[in-house]
Amino acid sequence: MKIDYDYIASILNVFLESNTAHLTIFDIKDSGIDIGDEFIDEKFLFHVQLLIDNELISNQHGLRDGLLTAGIRLNGNRSVILVKNNIRLTQKGHDFSKSLQNKEVMAKIKNELKDAPFKTVFDGGQKLLAHYAKKKLDEIMGSD
Repeated sequence: MKIDYDYIASILNVFLESNTAHLTIFDIKDSGIDIGDEFIDEKFLFHVQLLIDNELISNQHGLRDGLLTAGIRLNGNRSVILVKNNIRLTQKGHDFSKSLQNKEVMAKIKNELKDAPFKTVFDGGQKLLAHYAKKKLDEIMGSD
């Protein structure tokens, strides 16, 4: 399965739009993201595992415990039990979500970095965002 950065942005946006520090899997589901019912949605599972692997989300204590971090318990037949665990967006998660929210950065990621390793996309997104911010600061400083 290929990484869908628009989809990741939609998941991370649930955290950004929340009025609370922690969410649960049920908040993500209630946001309209299809996570599956009796069986977990494969696209959701794939992308949540990427978020956990790359330390973009954690439990309320800043720890990661596989899928249980996100409140997902898979049975042997791939059916799912959802658990009301508190999930938080880590600082890395906030940083990456800011990259994905920037239209210019997202365009570069989707057009020029789409097949790059996740770490390259993460680091590249941060560098692009810093570059665009520096250009904006230079404009502001130059307008005085």
